[in-house]
Amino acid sequence: MRLSLALALVAAPAAAQMAAPACKEVSNANLPADLAAWAGEAVAVAAAQSGAGTPVPIGAPVAVTLHPSGDVTLRQPPEQERKPANPHAGLLAVEVPEAGTWRLSASTGLWVDVISPNGLVKSTAFGALAPCTSIRKVVEFPLGPGRHTLQLSGNPGPETRLMLSRKP
Repeated sequence: MRLSLALALVAAPAAAQMAAPACKEVSNANLPADLAAWAGEAVAVAAAQSGAGTPVPIGAPVAVTLHPSGDVTLRQPPEQERKPANPHAGLLAVEVPEAGTWRLSASTGLWVDVISPNGLVKSTAFGALAPCTSIRKVVEFPLGPGRHTLQLSGNPGPETRLMLSRKP
């Protein structure tokens, strides 16, 4: 099982954050144990339009309301620009308690940049770790302790669901 999960999360440059596979049915019944919290009640948050971002919890899903992209001042240009028909963006903040590999799970195909006090953090892996669930993609980042900004852009609409969790 671990080997298949490892193979599902392919190491590659962040520029290729992938699309979800085709599924006949989407169900969270098959979530991997380390992502089981995704199926719980999401905390509703509105992303910030500028600054360091709205604080969000770790290990719990958040239902994020984003803003029209033109109304958001990103901290830096996105590493990859997504241009859906109705682009939305926003800024969130997380307080990472310890160094490690951290996973950002997302329900939509938005672009995610993580900005640490030292600048942009490159992703180390991405993939459809939980295919045929409501998690569209998972992106891994090596993060040190401290506050980090999650810069969200290119979301096709004002809503997304996210969860940051430590890789087991």
